[in-house]
Amino acid sequence: MNMDLYATAEASQSDALPFPVLLEPDQEYLPTAAMPVGKDENYYNMDHKNRGKCIIFNHEEFVSPKFPEREGSAYDTLRLRTTFQYLDFDVKIHTDLTKNQITDVIEEVRQLDHTDNDCLCIIVLTHGLDDDMLVAKDKKYKSDMLWKPFTADKCVTLAGKPKLFFIQACRGNKLDRGIMLQSLSTPMVQMESEQFLQTDTVLCYSIPTHADFLIAYSTVQDFAAFKNPSSGSWYMQSLCDVLLEHGTTMDLMNMLTITARKVATEYASVHVDDKLRNKKQIPSVTSMLIRLVYFPKKSVTDSGKNNK
Repeated sequence: MNMDLYATAEASQSDALPFPVLLEPDQEYLPTAAMPVGKDENYYNMDHKNRGKCIIFNHEEFVSPKFPEREGSAYDTLRLRTTFQYLDFDVKIHTDLTKNQITDVIEEVRQLDHTDNDCLCIIVLTHGLDDDMLVAKDKKYKSDMLWKPFTADKCVTLAGKPKLFFIQACRGNKLDRGIMLQSLSTPMVQMESEQFLQTDTVLCYSIPTHADFLIAYSTVQDFAAFKNPSSGSWYMQSLCDVLLEHGTTMDLMNMLTITARKVATEYASVHVDDKLRNKKQIPSVTSMLIRLVYFPKKSVTDSGKNNK
């Protein structure tokens, strides 16, 4: 008998079983966090006292002359503040921070007690490079520096809660010239779904430490993202339009789909240079969410304060 094949088959059978699981000596005792929602619930619990923190890192000016001033970013910042306050977030804006200052803010937020918060939202408006590198005022940094500190084992009061990241930045210098669709499809029918609450008798369950994240980019890998100096970026302005219209009644993934369609179909670049004219853009979402995210209005909340 081929022992390699036999061992592989045995491993596959074991992988399919939830118990027993053999742990390494240092993994026998898992960290524990409060259960914010039952294991089989379809929706995240958004009934905590507060919606949660919304941290906006706005970058307009940079030390290096390689990175020009981001004209129009102030429009995005003001619109985002209005939008996320409407959704009951406690908004805090940071402008032109260095990499170390960003790290300090992230660490400060990580150490907060989020027990009474529904979720966390972090938004970055800046220049971007290949390999998901973002640019602070003084130097570049890897985008995962923003979200890795909030994995469930490092920020236990956010365990089991949605952690949302929105990034307006280029991810390369490629340009999308688009394609013309010449025939119309049948009209789309918009379906509305009701939110049902379920009961769950499970007293405890484990989740991966990287669960419950959503990372939304203004564009796909290797491509540029566009911004209008007089009105803001295509993506952030479209996102705010959709959140203000549907934010309290529709789940987030549906809203991000509508946002992507809005960016993809309603915008094309205008430029004196033929190489930059009539270019298109499509946002990109990486989701590790395991439930649907809704933002129902809160009757009483301390969120939505006008923090600058």
